[in-house]
Amino acid sequence: MLRQITLGEMAMAKTIFGNSMSYNVWVHCDSYLPFGMQSDNVAMAPNGDIYFRELLYRHDFSEDFAEYKHLFMHELTHVWQHQNGMWVRTRGLFSSLADYNYYLDSKKKLSDYGMEQQASIVADYFILKTYGISGLITGIQDGYVRISNRIDPNTIESIYRSVLPNSIL
Repeated sequence: MLRQITLGEMAMAKTIFGNSMSYNVWVHCDSYLPFGMQSDNVAMAPNGDIYFRELLYRHDFSEDFAEYKHLFMHELTHVWQHQNGMWVRTRGLFSSLADYNYYLDSKKKLSDYGMEQQASIVADYFILKTYGISGLITGIQDGYVRISNRIDPNTIESIYRSVLPNSIL
């Protein structure tokens, strides 16, 4: 199955990326890797398209649970990275070794983090922005939000804003 992102997914994405990316993105329910070698529980976006196996694929991620919205935003961040010149395919070869967890430091920029950490930061910020501090904490408890900081509800959003580029706020 192959489709473009839905209007709901685009609206969801625009809350973070605004006009900083092209939304002409194809979503595949298939393996990117030959012979179906992409694991069933792995999504990837190595070339500006997003590939989900059937287990993770949704007809419209904007209508699903927060965890699936987070997954979609994580992969869409790789599309954004690709569109902005990052060699996502090459760097993705080592993503099984990459750390998705991160410590958010207001003295750092997004580019100071690894590729997978960047995608985690953006997707986690989406959860905070959409569901508030309780959604972020639920995501931490459920294991899909990867921030390792102790969460201070009074400062966490401002720390994210200091790390993220203005173009995607």
